[in-house]
Amino acid sequence: MRKIQLSLIACFLMFSVVAFAQPGDDMPPAGEPGKCYAKCLIPDQYETVTEEVLVRAASSKTAVVPAVYENVTEEVLVKEASTRIIPVPAEYETVTEEVLVKEASTRLETVPAVFETVTERVLAKRNAPRVRVIPAVYETVTEEVLVKEASSRIEVVPAVYETVSEEVLVAEASTRIVKVPEEYETVTEEVLVEEASSRIKTIPAVYENVTEEVLVKEASTQLVSVPAEYETISEEVLVREASSRIERVPAKYTTETETIEVSPASTKWVKKKADRNCLSADPNDCLVWCLVEVPARFQTVTRQVRVGCDAGWTDSGDDCVREVEVPAEYKTRTYQKLVSPASTKTVEIPAQYETRTYRKLVTPAKEEVEEIPARYETRTYEKISKPETSRTEDVAARYETRSYQKLVSPATTREVEIPAVYETRTYRKLASAARTEAVPCGKSMILENINFRSGSAELLQSSFAEISKVEAMLKDEASATASLVGHTDSDGGDDANMALSRARAKAVYDVLVSNGIPASRLSYEGKGESQPIATNNTAAGKLKNRRTEFIMYGESDRSDCDEYVTRTYRKLVSPATTRTVEIPAEYKTRTYQKLVSPASTRVEEIPAQYETRTYRKLASAATTTTEDIPAEYRTITKRNLVKKGGLTEWREVVCNADITSQLIRSVQNALRALGYDPGVADNQMGPMTKAALVKYQRDKGLPVGQLDIETLEALGIDY
Repeated sequence: MRKIQLSLIACFLMFSVVAFAQPGDDMPPAGEPGKCYAKCLIPDQYETVTEEVLVRAASSKTAVVPAVYENVTEEVLVKEASTRIIPVPAEYETVTEEVLVKEASTRLETVPAVFETVTERVLAKRNAPRVRVIPAVYETVTEEVLVKEASSRIEVVPAVYETVSEEVLVAEASTRIVKVPEEYETVTEEVLVEEASSRIKTIPAVYENVTEEVLVKEASTQLVSVPAEYETISEEVLVREASSRIERVPAKYTTETETIEVSPASTKWVKKKADRNCLSADPNDCLVWCLVEVPARFQTVTRQVRVGCDAGWTDSGDDCVREVEVPAEYKTRTYQKLVSPASTKTVEIPAQYETRTYRKLVTPAKEEVEEIPARYETRTYEKISKPETSRTEDVAARYETRSYQKLVSPATTREVEIPAVYETRTYRKLASAARTEAVPCGKSMILENINFRSGSAELLQSSFAEISKVEAMLKDEASATASLVGHTDSDGGDDANMALSRARAKAVYDVLVSNGIPASRLSYEGKGESQPIATNNTAAGKLKNRRTEFIMYGESDRSDCDEYVTRTYRKLVSPATTRTVEIPAEYKTRTYQKLVSPASTRVEEIPAQYETRTYRKLASAATTTTEDIPAEYRTITKRNLVKKGGLTEWREVVCNADITSQLIRSVQNALRALGYDPGVADNQMGPMTKAALVKYQRDKGLPVGQLDIETLEALGIDY
């Protein structure tokens, strides 16, 4: 990843490097005037080659054909037929009857009041104004400020000296003896270093590699055991002798039911509800008492009565018992019977050979005498040709030039005037303090510091701070709507100015929408030069006429700026009342079992049991087969490098002066339409836009890292 980043940085900076290249540097080829060129990262070009590769050579294998067996199935008696006595349970029928649990009565029930939900809009605040913050205005003031007042100082005037030079005798004239050194000549001669001699040299033996078959083990015979053969025999074997067992079954009972009177019939007084025609003021005087007959109460009692045992069974406490004969039990035993005893057979074992490779002597080692010649060395040395002598030499007197400073005028002082020091200071002076202004609903407000590039709808960078203030105002008033109106001066035609004013209003609209303001809350329109607020005869008047207005409205339409709240409440439709509810008598369903037929027994025949025995019988012995295995090939596909990429080719790129925010926005839109994410449409070549552009160029095999003409054509952008 770091290598890719360094390549991209090198490609993006290549253009600026080329701009400052000196004659003789790596310069782009001759191109058209006004066009720019740069070296971009060219991807490697590959070709796909498919070829057959031998994976495994042809061979053969010996396969063992297993022996074939056939399944033999036969029926074998496991258990003889018999009988068994099965108890037949008693049969009952389900009887269901209604039983009175609680008598009928009445109760007084409250009928709740009925309400309906009413929702209405209520005026909360009339004509609520919006507040706009007008920033403080500063003016730049430049003035001269006294830093240091004028003064004077005493300055020392140094003494004046002149330089005087004169000859001074340092050493008188004399004589000295000078040595004349000896003289040498270079002599070169051959010197014997080592005398001639001889030495014995050993010549090693010569071998060759010989491969031959060597008998490792002679042929022999082996005595092999042949196992005995058996057949499977099955026979019936007595496991358990015949016996008897005692069987028990519960005794039989019959259910008897009788009705018993619990309480006799009687009468009781019951207080009923008041008589409507009663004239007494006391409610107790109007109650009606009735003598009601209370019927006798009965209870049904059920009990079990023992009947006795069936024929063949005898009583034994609470059970009936009898003795049952248990037949003898047999088991099928399977064993192996010898058919042929074990034996031996003689097997021939072939001789074993081994391939042995060894070194065979061709010529034996020998010795020979080698003559070593005498060794000489060239030696060069200095030889005295003239011995050392001496001579007398006159030494002249030696003088030295001495320079010194001679006082011309002594040091004095003087008064020097020091002028005052002033400094130019520039600072911002408050012209008008920051304040807030109430923006009534529907009132036009001129957006300060909204500036465009001359003759176009491209916003300058300084405009985004003012747009951010409008965005904050709209986010604070989440229910408000607004309109953006563009105006121009009188320069140019009416139609062109109308289109330009609409485009400029839309540019501000697009930024607000992209920053999260819903498009349903905004609208835009252009007025052209039709509504000037100053004269178009001066530059200052034209500057005022080139403006963007902002109008804020209420949430419903452009005329309703009042604030409403929705109030929901419950309105009484009918008051609460009471009513008498009849409570019916309660009955309970009682279900019980009634005997239909008593328990009994039945004799069931148990058939004889047979077992199917299956075993495998040899049909054909095992054999071997030889199978030819064809050679195995594999088709491989590989990529061969056709042309090495890198920073090797010059390509035409967009010049820095032509990389506008409109062009970058077109690139962002084109990348997004092709499925590449360039991030927010901010008209800037940010990291996400660069990453999306590089990914698109790599996917399409385009030069990587620059806004080159080939990439723009691939994106469908006219340049």
